[in-house]
Amino acid sequence: MTDRRRAALAVAGWAALLAVAWLLGQWKEAITDTSLKLGAMPLFGEWEWHFHPTLLVPVAVGALLVAVLPAIARRARWRWAVLGTAAGQVALSLALAVAHSAPWTWIDVQNHYSGQIGEVSAAGGPAAFLDTYTDIQRTGEFKIHLQSHPPGLILFFWAANRIGLSGPLFDNTVTMLAAAAMTTAALLIGREVAGEALARRAAPFLVIVPAAFWHTNADIIFGGVTLTAVACLILATGSTGARAAWLTAAGGVLAGAAMMLSFSSVLLAVPFLVVAVMRRRWAVIAGGGAVAAAVVLTPLLWGYWWLDGMSATRERYYAGVASVRGYWYFLLGNLAILALALGPAIAAALAGLRDRAMWIVVGSTLAAVAIADVSGMSSSEVERIWQPFMPLILLAGCALVRARAWLALQLAVALILTVTLRVPW
Repeated sequence: MTDRRRAALAVAGWAALLAVAWLLGQWKEAITDTSLKLGAMPLFGEWEWHFHPTLLVPVAVGALLVAVLPAIARRARWRWAVLGTAAGQVALSLALAVAHSAPWTWIDVQNHYSGQIGEVSAAGGPAAFLDTYTDIQRTGEFKIHLQSHPPGLILFFWAANRIGLSGPLFDNTVTMLAAAAMTTAALLIGREVAGEALARRAAPFLVIVPAAFWHTNADIIFGGVTLTAVACLILATGSTGARAAWLTAAGGVLAGAAMMLSFSSVLLAVPFLVVAVMRRRWAVIAGGGAVAAAVVLTPLLWGYWWLDGMSATRERYYAGVASVRGYWYFLLGNLAILALALGPAIAAALAGLRDRAMWIVVGSTLAAVAIADVSGMSSSEVERIWQPFMPLILLAGCALVRARAWLALQLAVALILTVTLRVPW
């Protein structure tokens, strides 16, 4: 089979998956008495046409990136290629957010996290907040995002507020820095495992992707911290001496911090463990794991235990939206949402990827996604929840030739989402 035919079949399969998920979603809505709270089934949000002059912003930014980013990634010195890719990620994410122009676009983090820091003060400070956090999770008194996550992010914003850093500008700056960190970490991981040439070829596909439409929410912060941890640990497996020790320690600290931000971050241990085991770097596994465990265990001093928090989250989840949405449909629906977020180019790239080293990263991340899917802890909304996994899958873009044509297709899908879908984050 020729590469062109394989790519065409992959894109056709991508479109068919979306169509089947949509049709089954309409059927599921029809047979469900209670609202699924998914106005754009299986996506979260509402289908709403909003063609606006601000659409010219992502059109212009996206067209510029399609034109120049492949050349920058291919020809610039490595550090400048990484910096240019990260800057492009921020530019396109902001441009799509400007065009989306929904009233909630810039305040999602404030609504769900930084605007809730009064909970910490009301509890009597961080120590008392940690001590009572799981109990309050179980009562359902917290806003939904606090019910669903460890207390790390709200404590971060509480501490930032104490030194005068607060407000939507700060919140969105943190989010965009995290988006840049996700992209940078993925590039470093790709280079370490599969080589610089393939990482450079993948770089533009990390930026120009439909998933960038959903880049103004807290899951981007989770992804930035988690993927930076994974990058440090994977780089440690390819290093020796003091550099390996420092990277292991930094990766362990960040991995522990990531676990205190999101329970699902632990699944991104899968690509790290696959690389570390293949390289037989047992010391990095043990050292990184020990440091991460120390970070996660530290809140026990003030009464918070991570496993209790995860149990409470599971209880609240199945007492709420999961009891309505069910399990079986979203095994497929979630994958369709992921396919949409990654875009048709990545479907073609996965079909054509032949490099075994890059498959180590991409395949192990897909395995982590499969675990997340079958766990039943995601019933839609994975366009947001699975953002931390996406950059490592996007590395498959290195398999594509004629990059600009594929990138233009990716941009077109992102723009269609911007014009037709309203989301609260």
